[in-house]
Amino acid sequence: MKISKESFHNIADMVKLSFKEEEKLKLIKDLNHTVEFIETMNDMNTDSQEPMSYIHNLKNVFREDVASNAKAGQGLHENAPESMSDYYVVPPIFHD
Repeated sequence: MKISKESFHNIADMVKLSFKEEEKLKLIKDLNHTVEFIETMNDMNTDSQEPMSYIHNLKNVFREDVASNAKAGQGLHENAPESMSDYYVVPPIFHD
């Protein structure tokens, strides 16, 4: 299926888009290239391939959650460049 200037014009009108002539020609060329690629994929014989969700066979590895008695945020402020009490000190972003 090739996209003609007429069909491109009709689609552009339906979605209320306007293009310069050179933009139209480039978009038509790009769309036709994409359609050709999809048609090539449609012609491929995939009968011997199993359906898959991902391109790789990796699986998630889960671990059991283990409860601990740590205070919330304990030790986090030690890694901050500057902190005051229970707050991080950051440079101001708003200036007068």
